[in-house]
Amino acid sequence: MFLILGLPFLGLSLFPGGVGWMADWLRIDYRTVMLLCVTAFFLLVTLELLTIVSVQDRKITTLAQHVGILMQSRSGQGDPTGGGEGSDKSS
Repeated sequence: MFLILGLPFLGLSLFPGGVGWMADWLRIDYRTVMLLCVTAFFLLVTLELLTIVSVQDRKITTLAQHVGILMQSRSGQGDPTGGGEGSDKSS
């Protein structure tokens, strides 16, 4: 995704007058077009980083669950019926 975000900069390096041409074509001031482009870039970067954080959060949650299950099974409380030490069942 970061490679895709770099494509506009590659385009600007190949065609330095592209933003001026776009401003003339849209009949908008050059500075306004630049502000819109920078804003769109920052929004895309923010969305990409939020996506990465979300994926990492899911991985951390899954890892914590696996560690909890492993610790429970190693301590001898791996009773699937819930009858371990902390059980509320009366005999």
